[in-house]
Amino acid sequence: MIHYRSLRAVFVSIGILGATAVDGRAADAAVGSPLPLWSEGCLDIHHINTGRGETAFLILPDGTTLLVDAGAAPPEAGWTTPPKPDGSRGAGEWIARYIAYMLQRFPEKQIDQAVISHFHIDHMGAINAASPVSSSGAYQLGGLTEIAEHIPIRRLFDRNWPDYNWPLPLVDLKMQNYRKFIAWESANRGLRVERVEAGRNDQIGLRHNKSRYPEFEIRNIAVNGHVWTGVGSVSRNHFPELSALPKTNYPAENKCSIALRISYGKFDYFTGGDLDVRDVEIASPSDQWKDIERPVALATGPVEVYKVNHHANYDANSPFFLSVLRPQVSVASTWGASQPAMSVHRRLLSNATYPGHRDVFYTNMMEATLSALHIDRTKTPAGHIVVRVMPGGGEFFVYVLDDTDETYRIKAVFGSYRSS
Repeated sequence: MIHYRSLRAVFVSIGILGATAVDGRAADAAVGSPLPLWSEGCLDIHHINTGRGETAFLILPDGTTLLVDAGAAPPEAGWTTPPKPDGSRGAGEWIARYIAYMLQRFPEKQIDQAVISHFHIDHMGAINAASPVSSSGAYQLGGLTEIAEHIPIRRLFDRNWPDYNWPLPLVDLKMQNYRKFIAWESANRGLRVERVEAGRNDQIGLRHNKSRYPEFEIRNIAVNGHVWTGVGSVSRNHFPELSALPKTNYPAENKCSIALRISYGKFDYFTGGDLDVRDVEIASPSDQWKDIERPVALATGPVEVYKVNHHANYDANSPFFLSVLRPQVSVASTWGASQPAMSVHRRLLSNATYPGHRDVFYTNMMEATLSALHIDRTKTPAGHIVVRVMPGGGEFFVYVLDDTDETYRIKAVFGSYRSS
């Protein structure tokens, strides 16, 4: 087991530590060279591809670090993409190593804030009887807990702390382990845990030099069906009261996802876990609340970059939602045979959905899916998708990084894009 303190030695031994000393502001990073590291004033958004789910790692303009999800689902023969770089380590450890590389200039390697958008294994990690045990012996390792074994996490945000009982008690093995993790880390390493509250812009954000970047904000758009109204920090409940529903019709986990809008000057980025519109087409008028995307879109407004809802599955990314957000760039964390759905792929690219130029990126795609969608891989390269927003937020680039090893070489560069 390699812990975060020894990751530097690992990078030295394989010859990649310090491989890039170029200023992170550089707009002309060369294809074939490692990604220039982050520098002060930039906003980096790394969509990390392990082939096991969804993970994004952000370095905010003042150096604050933010992890959004930590997917680590088990492979399923014939349906899931192969693990990246390979299957020799768990997805959580690969994510930790990626983060450690990107933080190699930082005096303290830590994750200042982590958000678990919702409690599914491709966003928080799977646990079973064979999962390894932490060095403390207090919990098992998988996804988020495996990352924390290598890099300390200081603050953790989720949708249901501290009770984990809405809309129903969450008692499966992964949740039992998650609660053990929280209890031990809080008691022994000072982990702070909070429930995300819709509408607030003061929960998640800059921790090191907030006053220097007054144009930066992270707004909690939605959680558990509560959606920001756009007025102050006020939210309203889009879901009916549980007392009005049979248990079989309670809000599904995906619909409870945390949604965030990250703004930097004129630049806006949206991430919303697995928000969906499942069953709306066949729902009765009283069930139209199941379209959680609609009120979230209205609260969010147009964005430059969109992390595609629910891995671009068929039950998300409605035409209305996309027509409101109108992203220049969409990034989908795809890891299964049905991702992206053909209907969603076409919708993301179509000028009939909304006008203007746009680029769509997928972190991973199976060959059968590429063939079915008639996609040329050379024009849609897979890998780690990195959005780098330049100081002030007026300009950004997209880099596709090689995900087959730990050199993080640039495969393709897109941009510059202008924020509007």
